[in-house]
Amino acid sequence: MTYPKMQHMPLGNAYLCQDCSSIGNCATQCPACASEVLMGLAGVLDRESRAKEETESGYCYLTAMVA
Repeated sequence: MTYPKMQHMPLGNAYLCQDCSSIGNCATQCPACASEVLMGLAGVLDRESRAKEETESGYCYLTAMVA
């Protein structure tokens, strides 16, 4: 049984082809089908950057006052 070579790429460089569902690291063209319909995965999957956006939103959360 042969195993495919494991690949590593940073999330900021990962793009999902919406035509063939392949993941590549080219922002302009899918390496599998040459489609140009790509979606950056960092914007969808990067939880760390979302946490930063939520804390830097300018809102201040206070405890509720009950009479």
